[in-house]
Amino acid sequence: MTKAKIVQRLLEKKQITAEEAVVLLQDTILNIPTYTPNYNPPNTTPPPVWCSTDTLNTKEDWEYSDTKYTKPESNKN
Repeated sequence: MTKAKIVQRLLEKKQITAEEAVVLLQDTILNIPTYTPNYNPPNTTPPPVWCSTDTLNTKEDWEYSDTKYTKPESNKN
């Protein structure tokens, strides 16, 4: 049974008016909410930086003890 058949039956029995039939047969407008995702902007805070304060155990006055230094001569293949 369709909506039109039900409305026709109600009209024939004079249980609704023609104006009411038109309202019932109009396309129903559905208000469907649109999807809006939660947007979290990227973290632009720079990470913390730690600097070495070990200046007592330096090699050649510039290299800290926690630095991995390889002489250029030993890098040759």
